[in-house]
Amino acid sequence: MTQTTTTCWRCGAALRPGDRSLCSVCMLEAARTPAPAPGAGPFAAPPLAELGQRFPLLEVLELIGQGGMGAVYRARQPRLDRDVALKVMRPEASGESAFTERFLREARVLARLSHPNVVGVHDFGVEGDLHWLMMEFVDGSNLREVLEAGKLPPEDAFALVPQICEALQYALD
Repeated sequence: MTQTTTTCWRCGAALRPGDRSLCSVCMLEAARTPAPAPGAGPFAAPPLAELGQRFPLLEVLELIGQGGMGAVYRARQPRLDRDVALKVMRPEASGESAFTERFLREARVLARLSHPNVVGVHDFGVEGDLHWLMMEFVDGSNLREVLEAGKLPPEDAFALVPQICEALQYALD
């Protein structure tokens, strides 16, 4: 049974009918606020050769992005004849048992999600000091790249908002 709430868990404002746990103001603020980069200094994404040794059942093909939390690679899973996204987290927190417990708990929750607007998680784990997620590979530009390139007319951007909200609402239920 789904628990319903009547106030936003972040600010305490009354929720409108259809809202589940965040009010629209907090949801927009959360989407607008960049995640802080953990650890000091820039994150050096592991080289392809190192990942190839750590993940012998994958062909790690290319680095497709990196940020404050880690790096994402396109990889090939030959046994299943599919491309996957391999996300590796920054290793700084790997020695903290609380981080590992939280990572594994959140990965299990993500792996249970099945929604057309949420990338599927195929597998996850800890490989030495590397926490990783193997996810569905979605080819194309990410939303940030499209926005920065100015290639998304406002009417198309507004058309994406309901899809993003549906995915967030599904994930928060």
